[in-house]
Amino acid sequence: MRIRETDLPGIGKKYVVLLKSGKELVIIIHNTGRREIYLMEDEEPRCVIELTDEEAKELGFLVAGATYQPISTEKMEMILQQVVMEWVKVHQNSNFVNKTIAELEIRRKTGVSIIAIERGGKVIPSPDPYKEHIRAGDTLIAVGTRQQMKAFLDLCGGCST
Repeated sequence: MRIRETDLPGIGKKYVVLLKSGKELVIIIHNTGRREIYLMEDEEPRCVIELTDEEAKELGFLVAGATYQPISTEKMEMILQQVVMEWVKVHQNSNFVNKTIAELEIRRKTGVSIIAIERGGKVIPSPDPYKEHIRAGDTLIAVGTRQQMKAFLDLCGGCST
């Protein structure tokens, strides 16, 4: 990324940022604190954004990653290779029927987390492990490793994916 800086006498400064896409981002910082951002394409502005001094600083924090750091693609791929999410159908003969997640000690015994229950077309997100009883016909949305998922299905008994 290349950045060119130009003084604008009586106005402020102008920064031209050459993006990988070949487009230019032109940022004009006025002496008053106001900022103007232009997305340039073929020397014509495609988009113009005006920000106050405070808005620009907040946006700067966000863009710089001061409040949130995304997970790198490589790290995310590694996580996704190790973690699986399964939709597990609970049948009438399952060991889970009429029991709570806490009662079954699913996480302690298998390492799997139940993140939601699909029941009768509705989704129960983050089900209360002490109050929500699993019913025949429920679909449990579970997260864990492949090995943990195998242990979970073994514990469940009459369940299918």
